[in-house]
Amino acid sequence: MTDRVVVQDLAEVSSKPTPGSELPAFQGEVLSRATFGASAAHFTPETAVAPLPPNLTASVFAESLAGPWPPIDAPTFLVEVLRRDTASSAIVATGMDAFGDQPWPQAQRGVFAFRHDWAEPLVERLAWQTSVTRLASGNESRQARRRVPRRWLTYKVGNARQTDALVADWLADHLGQMALWPLPQYAVHLAESCERGALALNVTEADWRQFGPLSPNVRLTYGGVQGWEGTASNGRWIVIIALDGWQIAQLTDVHSDSLWLIEPLARPAEAGSSVMPLVWGRAVDPADLTQWVPGMVGGRATANIAFAQSPDMDSLDDPWLDEIPVWPDGNWRDDPTAVAVATITRQDFSPADPWVRRDDPWSTATFQRRYLARSLEEIERWRARLWRTQGRLEAFWLPDGLAPILWVTHDADPEDGFLRVDGKDISARVSEFWHRPAACLIVHPDGDRQYALTATCHLDQGGVLVLRSGLETQVPAGSRVIRFVRCRLDHDAIDLYWHNPTLLEITLTARQLPEPRGNDRQTYGGYAS
Repeated sequence: MTDRVVVQDLAEVSSKPTPGSELPAFQGEVLSRATFGASAAHFTPETAVAPLPPNLTASVFAESLAGPWPPIDAPTFLVEVLRRDTASSAIVATGMDAFGDQPWPQAQRGVFAFRHDWAEPLVERLAWQTSVTRLASGNESRQARRRVPRRWLTYKVGNARQTDALVADWLADHLGQMALWPLPQYAVHLAESCERGALALNVTEADWRQFGPLSPNVRLTYGGVQGWEGTASNGRWIVIIALDGWQIAQLTDVHSDSLWLIEPLARPAEAGSSVMPLVWGRAVDPADLTQWVPGMVGGRATANIAFAQSPDMDSLDDPWLDEIPVWPDGNWRDDPTAVAVATITRQDFSPADPWVRRDDPWSTATFQRRYLARSLEEIERWRARLWRTQGRLEAFWLPDGLAPILWVTHDADPEDGFLRVDGKDISARVSEFWHRPAACLIVHPDGDRQYALTATCHLDQGGVLVLRSGLETQVPAGSRVIRFVRCRLDHDAIDLYWHNPTLLEITLTARQLPEPRGNDRQTYGGYAS
């Protein structure tokens, strides 16, 4: 075979001989590690068990047990990798790219290159940590123990594609190890086909803030949390998933319509291919996988990924009332629930009736709300709200949905300090809901809004709602008054359900807070651990 050019050779690097000569392509299947030398023009196999057949035979049988093949000279060399340090299973790549285009030769890491099935939402969990202590007055003292939330992503894989058949094997190889995980919620698509060696990718609607480093070097300073820019060795990487395979590349610059690469593109990519940013992550939770038919598997995979960059707080334009932001009302998921809790202490253990001491009970009403963000701007605003609240730390105003809506019967000047109101069955219902201090939203007939703090509501020639704060402008008759309550989140872990990159669903549970009194006016602390 020294004077013949192998046009095509099919070989299986395993434990049994495989025929092959005079074939248009060479395809190898590697079980333990990929072979090298995929850029040669001639293929000269050697075996230790028997000499090669004469050079004029039509078939060649070769067997390799422990080592890779020598450098191969063939027009095409395709490798299909099944296990160990693979970036994805059953995905056709070329040459050493079967390892997953490792970021650098010294760190061979796998890439979770399986597509997320958007038939189910992508679940992103943000977990803060807050210490909540109830004071004797019924108020709460809260301290932040985690300023930057931990982040999990739950992928849905397996939508009757052959490339998802070995996702369980990939997870078995990389469970508990660092790997590169894509962010499908920030995916963009190629607007034009890119040839091999291209240095720029024409994409649609790319946001430079989402294509950050693999993992930020976050540190807490006196100026806040710093280090989102990452390090030079921890650059910005992307994965390009096409119909015939995938590859990764490193970015040097990000524009709204183009992504610039540091090195030329290894393989061509057709228009419509998905481009997703990569971050470091680790799969620590067991995967929930189900086998449908032989060769098909589907389920969920959860990974703990790198921290998300803090959102732009300037994009948040929520109104403020008494130094607390006002949140919009959302769709109700469940009816509000309330439980009264108190502590009873026995003071006398005599056989007679003992003395007991009861702490003042406090309200534990909770309100379940579901919010939908239908655009990138709304998603950014909700991320800013969540980062400002930091789980159970900060408070906000929220419409309670329980108190009846009041109607202003007479025009009110800003200097009056009260509103003459009327409502359905005001003598029996209004005093029950509006007697405690709270806040309200005043909606004018023309749509203008203003906010005020309320004290109590009593009957005086109708209904009179006393205000604790001044009015900004005159309130005309016919305006609506909606009651607000001070709330905080009842949980530190927040689940974001990404139905698609532009539709986000958030389900929150808010807990009503008592009105602060005396020294309990400021009960918030910001300490990180």
